[in-house]
Amino acid sequence: MESTLNVFGSQDTSRIAGLAAGETLWLTIAMSVAGAVIFVIVMGLVALAWRGRGTARAWWIIGGGVVFPVVVLALLFTVSTLVLRSIAGPVAPAHVIEVTGKQFWWNVIYDPDGRALRDANEIVLPLGEPVEIRLKSSDVIHSFWVPSIGGKMDMIPGRVNRLTVTATREGRFRGQCAEFCGLAHPLMAFEAVVLPHDEFDAFLTDLDGDASDAVTPQQRRGAEVFRENGCIACHRVAGLSEAQIGPDLTRIGQRATLGAGMWDMNTGNLAGWIVDVGDMKPGAEMPSYNQLSGPDLRALVAWLEGLT
Repeated sequence: MESTLNVFGSQDTSRIAGLAAGETLWLTIAMSVAGAVIFVIVMGLVALAWRGRGTARAWWIIGGGVVFPVVVLALLFTVSTLVLRSIAGPVAPAHVIEVTGKQFWWNVIYDPDGRALRDANEIVLPLGEPVEIRLKSSDVIHSFWVPSIGGKMDMIPGRVNRLTVTATREGRFRGQCAEFCGLAHPLMAFEAVVLPHDEFDAFLTDLDGDASDAVTPQQRRGAEVFRENGCIACHRVAGLSEAQIGPDLTRIGQRATLGAGMWDMNTGNLAGWIVDVGDMKPGAEMPSYNQLSGPDLRALVAWLEGLT
């Protein structure tokens, strides 16, 4: 098995791929520069006040210690408020995606008010179109964050928080749970994939249907192994099982990663995950299936890889 932790690179806030991330970076730089300037000026005023006497010292203290900070902080507050309003997004976004944080993976539903197209551990976004992401949690507090695209927001049990993002750059960007949520919290990542409008629509069309048919005898045996070992009780595979305890596997063969963004999706890692999931992701609730025979394991892996 080949580990590729942080396979999509660091959580780099300077790799701008969204309107909110760009505005946030600009605000961060502006406030950092303003803070440095304020520090230098205030220290200068302190020196002048220290050297002054009587009324002059009082005026330096009042001007440098009260008036100047109040004016500058009011200005920074106004600017930050305007920036936050600008990245809040439109009242009627182009798309809605519902993301539910679970220990330790992400349940994703596209168009939750309509077709309710299900997926897991990957967020696909249209390029240049505002998307409202509805954030939920089914167990503990999680936090949704794609540094290159937008800010972070908590996912709180019993509440629905809303985050609007507009991706401005095609590609794959690493996301992460930013709130400690249990043993496998550091291993709870995902990938945000930004596609042009036509490709995004094609993705939704592909998602709106049953899983790929098993073609080869080995794949057909793999589907039988999946059923015989009770996997259908936890995992949804459209056309075969509608269970929702674990991640949706309908298109697992298309994903670039395994285990919520922590491992390359390849034959060796997929087989290792099935046989000893606890070693690859401590804290994961899925049991290990190390009782499978070699042929059955290979058949199951071949079937899962064919789910595209």
